[in-house]
Amino acid sequence: MNPEDYIKWIQLIINAFALGAAGWIYRAYILNLRATISAKDEQVKIVEKNLNLWKDRVSELERKTPEFMENALNQRIKIREDEIERLSSDKDYHEDEHSRKNEELKILKKELEKAKDMQVSMSFVGENFEEYLFERDGKMEVEKAGYVNVASGQLLITDPIYIDEDWQKEEFQDLRIYKDVESQNIYQYKKDFNNYQEKIIGFDKTVNELVESKRLIKVKIERDLNYSFAGSCYATLSDDGYGELQYSKGGDGAGIALNTAFGDGMFPVYIEKYDGRNIRAYINLI
Repeated sequence: MNPEDYIKWIQLIINAFALGAAGWIYRAYILNLRATISAKDEQVKIVEKNLNLWKDRVSELERKTPEFMENALNQRIKIREDEIERLSSDKDYHEDEHSRKNEELKILKKELEKAKDMQVSMSFVGENFEEYLFERDGKMEVEKAGYVNVASGQLLITDPIYIDEDWQKEEFQDLRIYKDVESQNIYQYKKDFNNYQEKIIGFDKTVNELVESKRLIKVKIERDLNYSFAGSCYATLSDDGYGELQYSKGGDGAGIALNTAFGDGMFPVYIEKYDGRNIRAYINLI
């Protein structure tokens, strides 16, 4: 065999190895593509699952919006009005029920007004909004402003300029009065009992137990909500848990005092911005 034949065989062997290597690389490439496609399919499934989860979450949140509440209240008011109209045809026979339905209707209408007010305050884009405040395509973002430290179980929202000018020195009077529904006798905290685990003379239960059983009912006391620490306390100790404070010369709007859910602590404050401007504040009270 001459040298040229050896060279041809060597070239043939080299070509065979090259083809084999190319085939192996191609096979590895195909396998990698399949693995990538499989991974992408899994990612798509995860994204679809998360998307469905968020759709459910959005649907749940929509049911809590002021607009949804307004529609629900309107429907309930319509039902009550229909019931009242039906009862009016025989008012003497259904007098008690007619009166109760009227009271329910008044409450529902008050709740509707609250829902409407909330919807207005939550909707920052009004008819002439872009003319006097921002652009419609402004960026919306929420930032954590920091924490507010609470040591009295309450907060006061106010303009600081009025603190030096109008803040009043007023002694806080912890006045809590209860009435016995049977005897109509009056009992006062720190006068007839010092704590709610005590037993008042003539009762075999503690004050707490008497209140829970509704034998003793708390007497509502109207207090002046002055622009002071005492006024703030009277507001936050009320049934509502909040109140609007008054200036020393009269007039509301000095501030809003409100209590927290579980007393003292460090509470985060978040600021909602639109187009770089503060438009809303949120305080987590739990």
